Amino acid sequence: MQVKFYASLRQAAGTKMIDIEVQPGFTIHDVLVEVTRRYPVLEKFIWKDQGELAEIVHVFINGENIRHLSGLNTPLKAEDHVDIFPPLVGG
Repeated sequence: MQVKFYASLRQAAGTKMIDIEVQPGFTIHDVLVEVTRRYPVLEKFIWKDQGELAEIVHVFINGENIRHLSGLNTPLKAEDHVDIFPPLVGG
């Protein structure tokens, strides 16, 4: 599965995309755990206390925000695409 990082997350990780092998039964939580295992610098952007998704991060599966799906329990398939965005700022 492809996981893409955008803006400041891309800069922090030093890459724009990684591949993660998705096992049967994997959820987006499992993928985000793997992302932060590989890139600990992203932990402060992705997680808040006790493994909850930080409110400032935006995670999409195939273009849909996981907050409108089943949150961290959203199941994944190997062909899915994950996009992780930092907080949007501007004016």
